[in-house]
Formats: sequence, C-alpha cells, structure tokens
Amino acid sequence: MASDAGNRLKWPLIVAAILVLLRIVLEQLGAPDSINNLLGVAWLHFLVPFYLAYQIHSYGSARPYRALFKDLFLYTLYTRLMVLVTYWMAYLWQWQSPRFLTAGGGNVGEGIAPFQGYLVIPVRNLVVWIVMAMVIGMVLGSILLLIKGKGRGDKTVEADAS
Repeated sequence: MASDAGNRLKWPLIVAAILVLLRIVLEQLGAPDSINNLLGVAWLHFLVPFYLAYQIHSYGSARPYRALFKDLFLYTLYTRLMVLVTYWMAYLWQWQSPRFLTAGGGNVGEGIAPFQGYLVIPVRNLVVWIVMAMVIGMVLGSILLLIKGKGRGDKTVEADAS
C-alpha cells in the first residue's frame, strides 16, 4: 500500500533533511571537512536499506523485493533531490565548500557556465548517486530479507499490489 511506503519513508527522510540542513550550516560556519563528511547523507544509503527491509519484513509484504525497490528508489530520489538543491544554492552564492568546488567535481569555480552549474553537474550527480545507492541498497536490503526468510513476517498481507 502506498501509505505503508510513506510511513516507512517518513523518518529516514526527516533524518536526511536534518542532515542536509545541518551540513550546509556547518559548512558555511567553516567546520572541518571531517565533521562535514560525517554529517553527509551518503552514509544513510548504507543504513536505510536495512531499516526499510526490516520494516517490510515486519509488515509481512506479499512482494518484499518489489516493496524494497520502490521504497529505496523513492528514498534515494527524494534525498538526492534535497542535495541537488544545495548544489543550486552553492552555484548561486558561489559557496567555497570543497564538495562544491570544481577540483572536487563540484559546480563552483572558474569556467563553470550557468548551464553546467545549475543543470549538467547537479543532474549528473543525481543520476550517479541514484544508480549507486539503488545497487548498494538492493544488495544490502535483499541480504536482510533473505536472512529474515524472504521477507515474510508472521503476518500475511496481500497488499503491495502497486
């Protein structure tokens, strides 16, 4: 059911939004890169698949791998869109944080035209991260579903027809 996916995604997306905002604030205050990197959302792509798989298993989804794929895709898309907005802001205000600078593959620096700064580089990062996070997430989440007995909990639910 769509509302079940929304319930599963609520807290991971709230945590991701808080981390995105916190990282922006700390970067602008000049916090060390080691702190800023710890507060990135990238590490959530290793944790959230386990959370989602556990929730899917607990719910007793009829199609757990399909539910995992859908939830992971939505989570990854929404999270990476949050990050995409930070790249737009970085280009607009020419933020000098290392992740936005051209030397680090970012979109801020000399020679970056508006088309590249607002579209090409942020969308490239979005696509690359979605693909990587989906592969990692499906592998990790599937492992947990396999361990838990192919995602079947004590409850049998005929939902997830979406």
